[in-house]
Amino acid sequence: MIVKKELIVLSAVLLPLLLTACSIEVRPDPFEERAARARAIEAGVTERLEAYYSDFSALNWEAYRSHFWPGATIATAWQPPGEERVSAQVQTVDDFIAVAGEGPGSREIFEEWMVSSELKVAGNLAHAWVRYGARFGDPGDVQEWEGIDSFSFLNVDGEWKIASLVFAAGE
Repeated sequence: MIVKKELIVLSAVLLPLLLTACSIEVRPDPFEERAARARAIEAGVTERLEAYYSDFSALNWEAYRSHFWPGATIATAWQPPGEERVSAQVQTVDDFIAVAGEGPGSREIFEEWMVSSELKVAGNLAHAWVRYGARFGDPGDVQEWEGIDSFSFLNVDGEWKIASLVFAAGE
């Protein structure tokens, strides 16, 4: 059994230790802070990608254009009808929209969506590899396929927008 005197001595030893422990400053883990920022950036870019596919599927060209920086490009390898060879088709977003009526807007049904994505972020740059699914056609005659979209994003003043998009259908 502990007597009063021993309790007083024990209290005298433990009380300063408890007070010292309470005054220790706990600093946040810089690696966890960095990881939390990276997760927030990845979530923001992923949200931008989802909005991109939603606006593209809706054929909302003003909203679609807003996902890109001015002067951004869209590119693919394509064999135009009547041509013998595949060639690189690189165009501005406005040029793409100008001919969209011959492609996505030419049928009653058009939809693209993200199937999966891989995202890398370094400072104000982000790159996303997206496997997308697509549906295109008219009722009773709808084609479906998957492809790859390769997005380069640039962040300026806290705003992530697409600087370039390269795509390959049917991959």
